[in-house]
Amino acid sequence: MAGRLMNSRSKPAARQRSTHETVYDIPLVADAAVSPSDCLTAPSGYRWPTQGAARDAALRALLALTRGRNCFIWGPPGAGKDALVHAFSALTRRPAVAVTFRPGADLAPWFYARRVDARGTSWEYGHLWRALTEGVQGEDGVPRPALVLLSDVDRADMAQLEWFRVLVDSIEGRILGPDGQMVPVLPGTQFVCTANTCGGGDLRGRLVSAQAMDASILDRLGRKIELPYLHWSDESAVLQARYAGLEAAVPGLFAALGRATESLRRAVRGEALHADFTHRSLCDVLDECADRADHTGEASLKLLAQSFSAWLDGLEPEVRLNAIRLIDPHLGGALELATKRR
Repeated sequence: MAGRLMNSRSKPAARQRSTHETVYDIPLVADAAVSPSDCLTAPSGYRWPTQGAARDAALRALLALTRGRNCFIWGPPGAGKDALVHAFSALTRRPAVAVTFRPGADLAPWFYARRVDARGTSWEYGHLWRALTEGVQGEDGVPRPALVLLSDVDRADMAQLEWFRVLVDSIEGRILGPDGQMVPVLPGTQFVCTANTCGGGDLRGRLVSAQAMDASILDRLGRKIELPYLHWSDESAVLQARYAGLEAAVPGLFAALGRATESLRRAVRGEALHADFTHRSLCDVLDECADRADHTGEASLKLLAQSFSAWLDGLEPEVRLNAIRLIDPHLGGALELATKRR
């Protein structure tokens, strides 16, 4: 993903730039000399938050990104943390590399690995190392510093944590090489970390792989930004664009879904419901709605009630019953009726 890499001593050339668009009165400028393949992929149907706390957080994140600040973005699953960084990279043609911390994954080859061939033993450097120390070459021959997205940093296992410490050192402008020498990071390299927790681990016990983070490491990750779920007016617009036929087929479906969603998330925030109802959960429910609508032609809120099983069936019985009680008043009793018939 690091793309075409080169040494930073290469002969500079003039950059070709063109304004792309403005978000929150912030002009996002696209680097025309950078290939889209060297950037993060734009999320399909991404919408910049326009309402509430999510807008405020996204504005703060965009200010940090456009000004080259390192930042730590955290929030519940499905809030769009990585999507925001992907959208920024794609819009501005900012070359980027992404590292996702999944327990058990070996990160060593991304940095360097021992190579043995006919000429003897040497070190082979991975794409992340080269991006950090050499940058990503544009089509004009000029190396650009990379945006480094470190996703799910609170899920790093013990082996990955050692590499994470190496990355944290690189935030200070240098990185430890395999021979013990400190190598400078290309100036302008930017780090964005994302996580579901803010460093203390998941106190609710829902995200069992989330770990507590070393306070000294967290302190060095830059600006801290909590990104909550989208305001329903924004989330609904995203969903209605994706499921354009459902509102026409079942008038009032998204209004009822919005009331149920807000009820569920209020209970989750207040720890009255031991579950998460994320954007992905909404898509699962609406996917089943679309499938059922095509199959049966159902055109009432009964369709939504039946389709909530796409999420409810993943809950423990007691949690499921509590969730049904929260949802059902917003569906006119259709959910309780649907579940009684099972």
